[in-house]
Amino acid sequence: MKKLISFSLITVISVALIYWLGFSDFELGKYDNFQEAIEKGIPYRVNDIIHTEQYDNVTIVMYTTEPNKEDFPFADWEALAVAFFIGSDEKGWKNIGHHGWDHYENDNMTIYSESLREHDNDGNKLHEFYVVFGEVNNGEIIKVETKAKEEEKFEEAKIITAKGKRYYFKIGREMIVRGLSKSGEVIDRQGG
Repeated sequence: MKKLISFSLITVISVALIYWLGFSDFELGKYDNFQEAIEKGIPYRVNDIIHTEQYDNVTIVMYTTEPNKEDFPFADWEALAVAFFIGSDEKGWKNIGHHGWDHYENDNMTIYSESLREHDNDGNKLHEFYVVFGEVNNGEIIKVETKAKEEEKFEEAKIITAKGKRYYFKIGREMIVRGLSKSGEVIDRQGG
């Protein structure tokens, strides 16, 4: 009798769970509003949101965070990172990117580059682009430009001031970054 009750209970719970997941509006990894997506969709504690921008139906969020001391015991710096979200408050939000903060830094500026490559189940490309971003530490740098290795011309990156610091942000395939003075002198150049 106990086996029959246990089996019946497991069956009822399984059917209810299958119905709930299959026919309800619930979706794993989906968040009701943008604030919840930031709080629960980013695996690190967000210190400050520096910039958000829409591109290719994706909301890109640039933010600062403290590296996890268990993973990075000698990290004594605030990391800059981006997260990629799709959705809306009406339909829900979903994080579609990976999380990390590989970067290069020196006294002049930091350079981060993250890509978003998303394909559907049939292998069709949904999104494919790069974001190059970083912090400008040298006060003499007033302009940041980027370009891909195969391009001849640099394009200006957006300069953002937040929390008393200056950052730059550019979407594309740009992997070469340079910081320029007011007179146009190259103070720092990284890549290519």
